[in-house]
Amino acid sequence: MLTYLIIVLTLTVPNEAEFKAENVSIKVNIQSNIFLYEVTNLGSSPINGFEVKHHAAYNFIAPEGWQKEITANTFRSWTDDPEMYILANNTAEFSMRVSSRGAVLAKLPVKIRLSSEKTIVVPDVWSPSPEPRYYIILIAGIILFLFLLHSFILIYKSRKKIKPSNAAL
Repeated sequence: MLTYLIIVLTLTVPNEAEFKAENVSIKVNIQSNIFLYEVTNLGSSPINGFEVKHHAAYNFIAPEGWQKEITANTFRSWTDDPEMYILANNTAEFSMRVSSRGAVLAKLPVKIRLSSEKTIVVPDVWSPSPEPRYYIILIAGIILFLFLLHSFILIYKSRKKIKPSNAAL
């Protein structure tokens, strides 16, 4: 019974999700700091391009025979060789490593290009994104609140001890 429970728990891990759009499926698996994108062609037109936004990523890997272009915030990969296309019901993997330098998990669009020159946008796919600016303000506000709360408690306790007693009068 315990073994069965452990197997069930490992099969439903929260570090993997699948995102689907018109004739394409993208399964994202996150292990430690590695984002793995498994792109599956569900249609008849071959896939020859992949593009995803990123933040603080490095070590980009594309399928063999695919070219890649990395900019400050985009990982783009493509092939012009029809033998390397992702054909119907086939899968290819793309991956990148993400540093801990201000990256958070976000839902961003992924662009898939078909050999017919059509582009499919898969919305809300897991991707590393920069931390929102309000995080800094939120953390500073929480620290300030804790400091004020601590000061209030100390002042309240010290005034309680100093209360004049009626016996001294």
